[in-house]
Amino acid sequence: MAVLSNIPPSLREALENPPEPGNRNVWLFTVAKRARHFASEKKVKALLLKVAAQWTDRDFTPEIDRAVTRAFSESTQVSSLSPHPSQGLPWPEYNQAAWTRRLNTSIPFPEKPLDITTEQVIDRLFPGNSLICAAQDTRSAITQEREAWRGKEAALQFIVANPMTAVTGLNQSGKRSHRCHDNATKRRRYLVIEFDRGTLREQAAILASLATKQTPLILVVWSGSKSLHSWFDVRNLTEYQKHRFFRHAVFLGADPTLWDPAKLVRMPGGRRDNGHTQHIFHFDPPA
Repeated sequence: MAVLSNIPPSLREALENPPEPGNRNVWLFTVAKRARHFASEKKVKALLLKVAAQWTDRDFTPEIDRAVTRAFSESTQVSSLSPHPSQGLPWPEYNQAAWTRRLNTSIPFPEKPLDITTEQVIDRLFPGNSLICAAQDTRSAITQEREAWRGKEAALQFIVANPMTAVTGLNQSGKRSHRCHDNATKRRRYLVIEFDRGTLREQAAILASLATKQTPLILVVWSGSKSLHSWFDVRNLTEYQKHRFFRHAVFLGADPTLWDPAKLVRMPGGRRDNGHTQHIFHFDPPA
């Protein structure tokens, strides 16, 4: 894709795997949200137009205009969960020098995944009969009680990293949805951080540098491709401190879209659509 240079792996992967008919609107918006951190609105639109030129069923220009406008407007909106005005600021730009300095952090990367089941992990992270939103793909998310998922977890790709507050809520279109801000938590137990750059060992070093007594790293899941999804326990932080912690991770190169409380992340031990198991390389759950 000549329109953009230095495309991170996750964005490149999305561009190399365009959606089937019927899934294109969601895909356009998702790509626009990712690309806005690396290019101007004009360049992102040009990129999507280039991809959509291969779709011969109709003209997707109106959908692309809406997707790009929405993606770039969201980057400057104040979060509905914001406890502090500073959360309305755009996310910080990636700082290569800061990333490089953190690579000096010493951490042994395990050669083999842990011998632990998805069911065991979910039981520890979601005690009781919590409402869990999980999905086989990005279009099929369902929220139901933990026990309704028992025995099915390992076959799924995705999960929302915190318990939901209700089975459904009203989405931005005013329709009932199993996964939206209306039924997502307002007080996160966990924040998930993922990097689109570096080797797995380099990502592990950066993640280790973010772990403190206040923000312990409790879970590391391989995405089944080129990144690690890493869960931090942030229950000891205020909402403002959670945001400041996440902003620092974005400064180091983390994916800012994971701030979304309704975002789907990789199911620990689940199965990716390419057949790879999303192996668990670290699990140190809270008491």
